[in-house]
Amino acid sequence: MLFLLASFDVIAIDYSVVYVRQPRLGDNEHTLWPEAFSPASVPPGSDLMLLKPDGSEEILVDAGYGAVTDPFVSFDGNWVYYSFFPDLVKDNINSQQNNLSRLGADIYKINIETREIIRLTHQEFTPNTGSGNWDTNNPANPGPEYNALGYGIFNLGPAPIAGGKIIFTSNRNGFKPANAYTTLNLQLFVMDEDGKNVELVSPMTLGSALHPTPLTDGRVVFSTYESQGLRDLRLWGLWAIHPDGQNWEPIVSAFGHASVFHFMTQISDGKFIFEDYYNRNNFGFGTLYALPDMSAPSYPQFFSASAVQAPPILQTVKGKLRPYRLPFSPKGIYAVTPTTSSSDSAAVDGQGKYTHPSAAPDNDLLVVWSDGPVNRLKRPWPFPSVDSGIYLIEKSNIVKDAKELIKVRNDPAYNEVWPRAVVPYEAIHGIKEPKQLAWLPNDGKINSNLAKGSPYGLVGASSFYNRESSPGATRHAAKLPFDGLDEFNTRGKSKSSNWVLQGADAGKYSNDDIWAVRIIAMEPYSDKNYGPGGSNHRSEFYINHARERLRILGEIPLRKISPDGAELLDYTGDPDTSFLAKIPADVPFTFQALDRNGSVLNMSQTWHQVRPGEVRTNCGGCHAHSQIPVDFENTAAANKEYKVWDLTQNTPLISHSNSGEPKIVYAQSPAVDVEFYKDIRPILQNSCVSCHKGSDEEAPGRLSLDNTELPSNSLIPNDYARLCADKEANWGYPPVLYAGKNKKPGWNQTNASRYIRMFQSRRSLLTWKLLGKRVDGWSNTDHPTETVLGDPSTIPAGANTGLVDIDYTGSIMPPPNSNVAPLDDAQKLAFIRWIDLGCPIDTAKNTDKDGFGWFLDETRPTLTLTSPKSSKQQGPLTRIIIGFDDYYSGIDLKSFSVTANFDVDDKAANTQLSQFFINTSPGVYEYVLKTPITMLPEAMLDVSIKDKQGNINKIVRTFTVSPIKN
Repeated sequence: MLFLLASFDVIAIDYSVVYVRQPRLGDNEHTLWPEAFSPASVPPGSDLMLLKPDGSEEILVDAGYGAVTDPFVSFDGNWVYYSFFPDLVKDNINSQQNNLSRLGADIYKINIETREIIRLTHQEFTPNTGSGNWDTNNPANPGPEYNALGYGIFNLGPAPIAGGKIIFTSNRNGFKPANAYTTLNLQLFVMDEDGKNVELVSPMTLGSALHPTPLTDGRVVFSTYESQGLRDLRLWGLWAIHPDGQNWEPIVSAFGHASVFHFMTQISDGKFIFEDYYNRNNFGFGTLYALPDMSAPSYPQFFSASAVQAPPILQTVKGKLRPYRLPFSPKGIYAVTPTTSSSDSAAVDGQGKYTHPSAAPDNDLLVVWSDGPVNRLKRPWPFPSVDSGIYLIEKSNIVKDAKELIKVRNDPAYNEVWPRAVVPYEAIHGIKEPKQLAWLPNDGKINSNLAKGSPYGLVGASSFYNRESSPGATRHAAKLPFDGLDEFNTRGKSKSSNWVLQGADAGKYSNDDIWAVRIIAMEPYSDKNYGPGGSNHRSEFYINHARERLRILGEIPLRKISPDGAELLDYTGDPDTSFLAKIPADVPFTFQALDRNGSVLNMSQTWHQVRPGEVRTNCGGCHAHSQIPVDFENTAAANKEYKVWDLTQNTPLISHSNSGEPKIVYAQSPAVDVEFYKDIRPILQNSCVSCHKGSDEEAPGRLSLDNTELPSNSLIPNDYARLCADKEANWGYPPVLYAGKNKKPGWNQTNASRYIRMFQSRRSLLTWKLLGKRVDGWSNTDHPTETVLGDPSTIPAGANTGLVDIDYTGSIMPPPNSNVAPLDDAQKLAFIRWIDLGCPIDTAKNTDKDGFGWFLDETRPTLTLTSPKSSKQQGPLTRIIIGFDDYYSGIDLKSFSVTANFDVDDKAANTQLSQFFINTSPGVYEYVLKTPITMLPEAMLDVSIKDKQGNINKIVRTFTVSPIKN
């Protein structure tokens, strides 16, 4: 119910609203706004407010010179969860670290009636202890003998989920975001409502995660920094995940230009409302979209990769209504606020921009809205500054004019943000709380390849033929559909979407070329800004083309032979390309589809994970979002006779027979590295520099590789730079396209140099020379090439310069009759893998950071505690089951520690119990109680394990034991 209160000049509603009141600095000065780029930039003095139905209001939390953000109402409507930043005075802000507070932020809850405040997090800091010397009590500014982040721990975005738990984000692991367009690596954690039993549920989040939001069906949607691989650095999508971390899936992927999908809510009729904005410059304001009832999605859920086939999403840009089309657009998506946009320009006068949508009773929608440009750039003018208030959209209807908004609260002295209706969850959604999804049992019953308590998981796919891995956008220069060639080079920002926005295909190929899948482990890196071996400028002491530390877990052949000797087909009539592999749980990973040479055909530029005991086989194809998935249960990999590939003990790798046919060999380690100093330079020195030496002008192909010096003020040596870090075309034959303001030649698109295409060995001239043929699916005659290398005047007359590529000429390298032995198969594959892993180089080598570069183990051991499992266990405690594994440096078994604050058989409380555990299966250790425990009113079990790098993982499980209720 709505009614007017003239004395306050607001529309009152028949329920209270909590919101955050941020200081406003007038019309001519901008203030801080927390959004995707800077989620911890909160203006001091941001108070938590309670707006009552009569229009009066009270301060619930007076922030002083601190700040409140991210409020969320409990399911019973009695409490408000929020994050609080303590004293934000200048002395507590580190200007060297993106103006982050040294005091961080913690999660609290306040009882609305009694005003009781309970603190739930306490600046817990859990860094990778093998990556440096950390003081876990002080992440910001410990003594000089310690490493430091230089800022505090930020526990943000708390939201209740079913079963008395809270999901939130935190940077407590101390990692740095994979790329630079956000300031914190925030991961998803779940804890009990009293703050105990904290568990990381998204180890795959190597970018960042923001604002987990529960759905009625029990899933949680969150905004995720989609910066993996070579993708645009500004992309944020929306994913859903089960509260225990299993079954993650895309809701809306960020395939548009600089898209940030963020700030979301589910309204009464089940629709899902979310925001689209351009980061930084719009202060987190943009336009709102809606998706159909999330509890009953249609399948397939998405349109195709071709944006032109997607329905238009209406936006108003510079006063004109324009359709916006998104590759893999979710079915049913539409604009709630079509009179504004997410663009990096001023809003239409009178229409403004929106943020912070929040569900309200009667299918209404609370929003934050500001008139004015809502943009910090002169497009055409950035002022007046944001003056946001709280408004209501009745029935969540499409807003055809901002005049339809109903004002709830807007005081020009403040920015009112984060509105939340203070009502029980049932008043909005008709149920007391979301559905409680079953926690992953890890009981050994899902698949015989996973024992009870296993630290491993299974991952598989049903088909690599069923794919949409190519970009749906047209080629810029020729305006043609993608056919395997994104422009070999481009001018300025005129890039193909391939590898950058949507799609990751390496040249022209057909499904017949698909032969294997490579599974790659992906590691985080600690944000070691200060202290021994630290650097205030960069935390990773290695380089690859995506700033990602990648290791090969295995290369698995996909082709299968039926008993009659023919190729085995699946039920669709295509060759069966299914697979199933056992991998370490809680280790981020991704996939690359390979050809018979072992080169990448396409790559999944997305982080993946499996939790301990999880079986993930619902991938029905490669990015086949708009297609009906191939049913895994009807493939060869689901057959009981199929031998699951075990990637936890050794690493299968592609090799070739003397006749050139691919085969599999095994490396006797659970992961394989390929790195420049270790694997590539020795081959260059032994087989290449006898010819490729001297001046660049005199060396064959103008490629000189004998200079291995490390120039001053450089992280990379000369031979590496010439081979794969020459985008400015400083050496060798230059490209024929000139780019930039100075119109200098440069290697744009995904070219690292003339010789190497990033992550695409089959499109790299170096690979062609090593294999003695062009292998990207094209011939030299398919596209124009200059007749004199590097001379644009010799491009054939009338040719489209945007389609000029590089030809394969000459002979295989090393040349025949050169007195240099031909490279063997393993050496060629070393180059191929190296390119497809982004050309890694360990820049810590021979420095004071040696040992902390590419080969540093930055993935802590997988650790799982299966029994006791829950915080409230009914029935006797009969056994303690623990699983652990470390995929890279290995487990330091002597570090295994188990203590309990209660007696276990004849062992007194706090006795070290690890020596009494029995190894029952790979990675699983068990203690069977001689005397089962039938009653424990309050118990705690402390389990920890360390890997050989020195990284510790720990579980502190608090629980009770009570008899089974009849």
